[in-house]
Amino acid sequence: MMNRIQTPWCNAARAIFVAVLIATAGACRPTDGLAVDPVSIQTKPIAIEIARFEKNTADGVEYSVWLGKPDGEVWYQHSADRVRPAASAIKTAILIEFFVAQIESLDHPFDAMNAILDNPDSPAIRHFNAEQKTDVQKELRGLTARQLAEAMIHKEHIESNAAYNAAANVIIEYLGGPAALTERVRQRFPAAPGLQIARYMLADRKENADNLLTAESLATVLRFLALHTPPDELRAATRNVLLLETDAERGDHYYKGGTLTSDPQVRIEAGFWDYRDAAFVYVVIATRPRAASSAEDFEQLRSNLSELSQIVQSAGIRLRDVAAPR
Repeated sequence: MMNRIQTPWCNAARAIFVAVLIATAGACRPTDGLAVDPVSIQTKPIAIEIARFEKNTADGVEYSVWLGKPDGEVWYQHSADRVRPAASAIKTAILIEFFVAQIESLDHPFDAMNAILDNPDSPAIRHFNAEQKTDVQKELRGLTARQLAEAMIHKEHIESNAAYNAAANVIIEYLGGPAALTERVRQRFPAAPGLQIARYMLADRKENADNLLTAESLATVLRFLALHTPPDELRAATRNVLLLETDAERGDHYYKGGTLTSDPQVRIEAGFWDYRDAAFVYVVIATRPRAASSAEDFEQLRSNLSELSQIVQSAGIRLRDVAAPR
């Protein structure tokens, strides 16, 4: 089970941050009276790292990055408009629409779930095997709407991967199915046309259209949540579900990533860091056009993406703190 944590910056992330500081320290000094652009200075390591990864990959790995402010100001982007498989990162958009529908009854038992779980023909669970269905029915039944959302995002209140994905499926069916839910999301976020909900979680990717997004469209959804004004009950409730960790140096980290090991592989790290109402949003995606041949094979993709993500987040922290000094 994924646990939300309160911890100082991990050693690996700190090492990357220090390396970025060393690499850019000299460039931060004005030369010959010329103005210094902090955005270019702090995002240069991102471009260097992407170029290194893409140069060294022999099997078509591609990266997308979006980094910027909640108001839409872009600090850095790379292939941010390329459509990618969404994996579980699309659950952030699903979460918002679910809370719109349930905001007045988040802590009441979500009774609509029983009819879905008890229907063997429900598209939310009919593609699961018998063992998975048993786990889903045992673990999800009786949850409140808020608890169901927490199960979908950070695997709280449940144990199995089937229940983690079925939680999203129950919500998708409740909100009218993939096409209807996609239309709801696009009406709320017209600037995110690259986002599409087409497949129930764990349904066969060869037999069903894939869930899709772009780094820019996912950033659009996250920017909505990262804003503090005007005060909003929906935004506050959704942020509380996404909260992953609290760090004394970096602030509160709201996060939802995603992983797919089948063809094409995808790894997504996405969220926003908020320190005393100053926030930045980041989305980092890696895709590989084949299925993972082993856990070790996928681990390399995950490791590279996480390394790049730490560099992106480090740049965001420094730029956020330049804009809003502590």
